[in-house]
Amino acid sequence: MKNKEHTRQVRDTVVKKFKAGFGYKKISQALNIPRSTVQAIILKWKEYQTTANLPIPGRISKLSAHTRRRLIRDAAKRPMITLDELQRSTAEVGDSVHRTTISRILHKSGLYGRVARRK
Repeated sequence: MKNKEHTRQVRDTVVKKFKAGFGYKKISQALNIPRSTVQAIILKWKEYQTTANLPIPGRISKLSAHTRRRLIRDAAKRPMITLDELQRSTAEVGDSVHRTTISRILHKSGLYGRVARRK
């Protein structure tokens, strides 16, 4: 789950107070935000010289956490469901992904063998 981001104005105020000589505790009490948050804002400012939101590292997941949980739930509920059926059900939700992606997600959660058995 994503944490709440503070506004750019709040982060700028934290840095301004830090430059003025205030400590972490004083800044935290003045702005009513946790000391650890003040510390994180200042450390980020020292490293990158900016208070702007930096881009998220790495590739963004194609499936949301909600869709991922739904896939795992469907596969666990019906052991004989095929990857093609799971693929169609995710496409109905609006996320079109390849069968290999679905297989990879299920493997990470410990579910294997998504092909229906011959009768």
